[in-house]
Amino acid sequence: MISSEDIGSVVRRLTAGSVGPGWSEHDMRALVDRLGWTWVAEPDGRVRVLTGLPGGDAELVPVDARARTYAPTQAYLELVVPVSRPAPEVRPQAEEFRRVADAVRRVCGEATYAGAAGFHGLAGFRMDPVWGRPFLRWRLGEVTVELRAGAGGPELVLQSSEVWESWFALAGEGFVGVLEGERPLDHPRWEGHGTWEDLELGLGGFLRTLAAETVATGIVQSMPLYGRLAHDNSGPLLFSITCTDRLYVDYTEYRVPEAASGANAAALGWTPREALPTGHLPADLDGGAPWRIDAGGPGDLQAGTAIASLIVRTARAAGVGSHSDLLLGGEAEFRSPYRIGFPGLRMTVV
Repeated sequence: MISSEDIGSVVRRLTAGSVGPGWSEHDMRALVDRLGWTWVAEPDGRVRVLTGLPGGDAELVPVDARARTYAPTQAYLELVVPVSRPAPEVRPQAEEFRRVADAVRRVCGEATYAGAAGFHGLAGFRMDPVWGRPFLRWRLGEVTVELRAGAGGPELVLQSSEVWESWFALAGEGFVGVLEGERPLDHPRWEGHGTWEDLELGLGGFLRTLAAETVATGIVQSMPLYGRLAHDNSGPLLFSITCTDRLYVDYTEYRVPEAASGANAAALGWTPREALPTGHLPADLDGGAPWRIDAGGPGDLQAGTAIASLIVRTARAAGVGSHSDLLLGGEAEFRSPYRIGFPGLRMTVV
């Protein structure tokens, strides 16, 4: 296991010098030499870099056709440095990510950007890890150091700041927080697009990994969902999503018809809040709603899909007119010290 001090040393070395604007082979060889590592070319154009770190070999990823739009002059897209290889179970992976994150914070301060990525990245489709895709990014002028979850454990990634930010503005999903006082980060505007089924799919994907991503990043989520009710044109608070190291979802049943309240709420799948242990949520996060689901902690991947289905069928029973009438409260965007956007949810923020 790599120590926190050694993690800090790697970060300092990665950021100690500049990288040429073209990220050419010459630039990258100079970087690898400065780091004291060894360059090994692979037949497919990638470069394996021998580091001696517990996480294994690093990799230099060349710019391919998918990334060329965002990196028109670069030869290489990123240097990926695996840091460690924790046990494959979800909680050890999330907790090791958090340990590495804290070590980087001691060197670089709070991350400039923090969140969770979607299935796609600049380097293409990312299937792993299935437990979550948390990231923290420290913008250091023209280069950025990213800590992200890799297939086997946390990875430190050196990238061009401009390249990733240009890509995220057009194609990024998931959610991302911008540190207070830092430059805003653009993200795609897909609010209200799709159908009820699309909303359920996106919400399910978000909730499946949220507990693990919360443990990994340390960013607690508190997200109210409002619904425009067709029967009286009101927009009351209907649901609240709260995630500490466990995911809880509330239902208020406020101003909803009989089909979605009382015994009918229970029939839809909700359980009384009183059924949960006293103090399961901190007082400042407990709104006291009558119905609450404990959707579990890191690794309970199926619960998120079930909760998304429950939210959608309850919203429809409550009289929410369409998928675009289920709204994310703007309060969710403010989680000190970050201002958070949720492009992956495709929900209108009010």
